[in-house]
Amino acid sequence: MAILNWNNQLVLGIESVDKQHKHLIDLTNQLDEAVAIGADRDTIIKIVNGLIDYTVYHFQHEDQLMSEANFNPTMHAIHDAEHKEFVAKMMVVQLEVQADINAISVDLMDYMVNWLYHHILNTDKKMALSLINGIDAAQINIDKHEHSEIIQSNLYSALRESESRFKELAENISALIWITNANHVPIFCNHFWFVTFNLPPDIPSREQWLNAIHPEDRDKVTQTYIRAAEERSIFKIQYRLLSTDGKITWIYETAAPRVRKNGSFAGLMGCGMDITSQKQAETVLARSNLQLEEEVKKRTRELIKTNQTLEFEKNQQLLLNTQLQEAQSHLLQSEKMASIGQLAAGVAHEINNPIGYINSNLTSLKNYIDNLLALIALYEKSEATSENIDQLAQVKAFKQKIDLEFLKTDVLDLLEESHEGATRVKKIIQDLKDFSHLDSNDDWQWTNLHAGLESTLNIVNNEIKYKAKIVKAYGDLPEVKCLPHQLNQVFMNLLINAAHAIENEGTITLRTGTENDYAWVEISDTGKGIAAEHQSKIFDPFFTTKPVGKGTGLGLSVSYTIIKKHQGEIQMTSQLGQGTTFRIILPIAGAILEHAKHSSHAD
Repeated sequence: MAILNWNNQLVLGIESVDKQHKHLIDLTNQLDEAVAIGADRDTIIKIVNGLIDYTVYHFQHEDQLMSEANFNPTMHAIHDAEHKEFVAKMMVVQLEVQADINAISVDLMDYMVNWLYHHILNTDKKMALSLINGIDAAQINIDKHEHSEIIQSNLYSALRESESRFKELAENISALIWITNANHVPIFCNHFWFVTFNLPPDIPSREQWLNAIHPEDRDKVTQTYIRAAEERSIFKIQYRLLSTDGKITWIYETAAPRVRKNGSFAGLMGCGMDITSQKQAETVLARSNLQLEEEVKKRTRELIKTNQTLEFEKNQQLLLNTQLQEAQSHLLQSEKMASIGQLAAGVAHEINNPIGYINSNLTSLKNYIDNLLALIALYEKSEATSENIDQLAQVKAFKQKIDLEFLKTDVLDLLEESHEGATRVKKIIQDLKDFSHLDSNDDWQWTNLHAGLESTLNIVNNEIKYKAKIVKAYGDLPEVKCLPHQLNQVFMNLLINAAHAIENEGTITLRTGTENDYAWVEISDTGKGIAAEHQSKIFDPFFTTKPVGKGTGLGLSVSYTIIKKHQGEIQMTSQLGQGTTFRIILPIAGAILEHAKHSSHAD
């Protein structure tokens, strides 16, 4: 549907100007249609910007034509002033529509239509006649009557097209469409309306219309129409139609007042739907509900009587169930504690056994060493009198007493067992670490880091969603050879730290990209930042800026170790009160040592 129509009455005789006028009208029609169908904000802004750009181009073209032809300066100035007025108006609209799409109002479209028609048929027509015939534009008079007739003709053409489209829609829709005048007399009713009201296909009188309404609903409908006219209000109403053969049709009607520009009431415009089937279904449902209620009441009486007989048994069962639930709760708690105790006992046993014989062996080793020291002391005494046969015999006897040969071998066995016990303790500790996934191994593989970031975001979503908005600025990343599960641990640590750094509300930004043979990932927050005196310590084990009991101080230390294992870097920049950014840099092809290992396997 076009609000403006191009025809020969608008042709001025300058081909370039006529072509541009036609395009301006097309752009105006595009804007009107976009507003009418409720196009999105970006589409409307694009059309407005295009209209302004083309208008400026067109005005510059006309200005050039007048300048080259030494056009009458006074008329040129008037022409230029009209151009500037239109551009200024559209520039204001351009700014307003950025904030509110409703700036494109009916009044604005009326302004554009009137301006284009009057400008083309008056100012531009004088310019064209002057340029074509070589006469002074100030001497040219435009027939105002003819001018007005052309405008009315074009507006009437657009109105007829609009009316034709409305009637086509109204006649083919399965709904009652009607319009009344200020006296509540119908001035338009669609085909479906006549069929539903069972009236001949001619504009009915007010009496015919009201007589088709069920007598019991007639006053209600009449009063609703009168109240809507007085209050200028939209209304919805349900009422019945009664045909001559006694058939009842239920109507659900919505209507709104028509108000003229001067504020006076012009009539009503409404749309009604046949809801007879719905009402019949409601009647059947109501009847079924009544029957069901009676059946429920009967059954309820029977159940009450039965319940009175079973009340004592029910109370006894409730009492037994309560006792059973209490016993079950105690049992479950006991089982939990037993399982925890069994696990703790097993761990204590595994650690206690090697520690036990280490302690025992060390005690024996002390005794052996004491004996050896005693023997050495005897040797030292015998050295002074090495010819003393008795003393030498005493030494020999003591050596036999302590079984020196056995001692020398047994002490080595004890030390070996102690070493084995220490090794077992180390293994147990390593197993506990593996169980807690603090230092678990992973396979090197080509991995999509974006997928890792997304999966980690899902895991820590509960930590973030109430405090921070996630902004993603992902670049083009190739797959990176890495230990994906360990990198996900790094991402998790950094994301949780970022969330904890934001006290109320903030933003966490994820950026990725590549530089030479390296991929990088940045995680930034708008939190409270890290003080300068703490920044050199953040990767130290057990160092934390969180309150006591809120952090272990291991997250960044573990992350640093994982990144170094990849032969990458983890960098940090932070400012108090503004936020912190961690940047992870990884070799795309993976760690060099990993390559060497695979190469040796291939050899």
